[in-house]
Amino acid sequence: MNIKTTVMKKIIFTLTPVLLFLVSCKTSNIQEPEYREIRDVRIKDVGLLKTTAGLDLVYYNPNSFGVQINDADGNVYIDNILLGRFDLDEKVEVKKRREFVVPAIIKLNNLNAFVNHKDIWNKKQAKIRIEGKARVKKSGYSTEVPINYEGMQDIEKLKEIFSKK
Repeated sequence: MNIKTTVMKKIIFTLTPVLLFLVSCKTSNIQEPEYREIRDVRIKDVGLLKTTAGLDLVYYNPNSFGVQINDADGNVYIDNILLGRFDLDEKVEVKKRREFVVPAIIKLNNLNAFVNHKDIWNKKQAKIRIEGKARVKKSGYSTEVPINYEGMQDIEKLKEIFSKK
């Protein structure tokens, strides 16, 4: 037996269990995390044109497995008007069938926020839309997944960002 054959057998025996694992993971059984609430809104930096705020987004993982969220970013809209961009503040370990907290940083365009969201002060709820992507990792396998959320939410916590300026 030559070296090429030995190397090929090692590669096949190494990749076969990985491929079987990936094939056996049925994506139809994967459930999206359930949004719960916003916690701990805090101002990180206030500028003339831009404000940076931190907030914790609480979710519940209904799946029978956990993952690690390595990176996430996207846009946040209130009543279909862009509020700002968000980024993940740090990596997040998501345990199976448990709540988890996503520490996010949101960058607001102050002029846009005041001009387009002046009606926010009169509302208790508004339609929140989040569009973005996240990079998740499970057992050494990493993939990018879309983040899409839309729903009516209590916006009292988000108003704290504007009132703390």
